[in-house]
Amino acid sequence: MASLTLAICARNAQHIIGDCLASISRQTVAPDEVLVAVDDLADPTAEVATEYGARVIASNATGLYEARNAVLDACTTDYLAFTDADCELVPGWVESVKEVLDSRSEIAAGTGRHPPAEARNFTAWLHHMWFIVETESTGECEGIIGGNSYFRTQALRDVGGWLKLPRHSAAEDVYIATALRKAGHRIWFDERAAVRHRYETKFRGLMRKAVMMGKDIVVMMRAAGWRDSLWYYTLAIPVLAGLLPAGILLAIVAPVPGVCVALTPLLITFVFLAIRFRSLSTALPRWIARWVVIWPYSWGIVQGLVTPIPPAARVRHRQEHGEASSAPQ
Repeated sequence: MASLTLAICARNAQHIIGDCLASISRQTVAPDEVLVAVDDLADPTAEVATEYGARVIASNATGLYEARNAVLDACTTDYLAFTDADCELVPGWVESVKEVLDSRSEIAAGTGRHPPAEARNFTAWLHHMWFIVETESTGECEGIIGGNSYFRTQALRDVGGWLKLPRHSAAEDVYIATALRKAGHRIWFDERAAVRHRYETKFRGLMRKAVMMGKDIVVMMRAAGWRDSLWYYTLAIPVLAGLLPAGILLAIVAPVPGVCVALTPLLITFVFLAIRFRSLSTALPRWIARWVVIWPYSWGIVQGLVTPIPPAARVRHRQEHGEASSAPQ
């Protein structure tokens, strides 16, 4: 029977990780091991995790990419799953994901829904609406949510794990899903595998996260050398965002052309989401939320274009592509 490790990468999470670990203890099928990775064993999170019977390791990480790789190195089971310290798993989560991996040999990774764990405000609603993957129905999909993800351990090792990207912590789920799919692996979405998430409730905190997400997804793709549709889609975001204020300014001197310019990005993004979701009720709230978050996210994208690529990621890129020179900047 295949075995499963359920891992949490945490930092100063001693006040919230208890609820997560308690939800793991209530699973209908227990994981074979619960593994908590902290940057340093002096982190008070380690003491709480030990009290719940988890194995604690020091990842010596400066970011989530490194922490995920430390867990992969420490994993001894057939399957490796991740959740986050601010999440709570529904009781049948482990049972559901093991059923998927046990019965579908073609599936290398999977994810599921990410409903809110508690009462939320407008900021938390904005954060929740960011998770596009969550709108999927049970079946094959293209991406995963990092705090609700499960993998065949060997598939992760076959693609070399996560990119060596120190001091970066966003878009690691985009990276590993893309790396697996580029290697020919398939990803599954299961509606039963729900993880309740505590979304950001402070507007300033969400804006900081949006900047980090925009920056890290661009840095990640530059480091990996990926210039596919996601790259151009990402670069189009600040361009579309910029058209709105440009159109408003133009409308001061030329009302009709200015209004047309301002409305164009709004219309394009709404039509895109409506086609993507095939549902106006699903597209509309996410369209609204994204036009609130698009400004810090766009600023992060611009930052990502000029942020230096860590040397470790350059080495990985050269090894994978057989290049003698540095990875593209």
